Amino acid sequence: MTRGVAMAKTLTLPERQDADGSWHQVIRDVCYGCGCRYLVAEDDHDLVWEPGPERSAHCTDEECECHITPVIGERRW
Repeated sequence: MTRGVAMAKTLTLPERQDADGSWHQVIRDVCYGCGCRYLVAEDDHDLVWEPGPERSAHCTDEECECHITPVIGERRW
C-alpha cells in the first residue's frame, strides 16, 4: 500500500470590498463593547466591517457604536 504525502487543507476566506473598491479576505472578530461579531481584513486589522443594525442574540449593548455608527469597509480610527 502506497501512502501519499499529507497536504494541508486550503482555507478560503470570504472577501469583502472596502470603501476604495479593493477586495480583502476577512476574518471574524468580536466587539469588546457588546460582544457582537464583525469582520476585519486579514491583511489589515484596522480595516473593518461592523454589524450596524444586525445584533447577535448575545448582544450586551444595543447602543454600542458598532451598531449606532458602524464602520463599513474603512479604517477604524
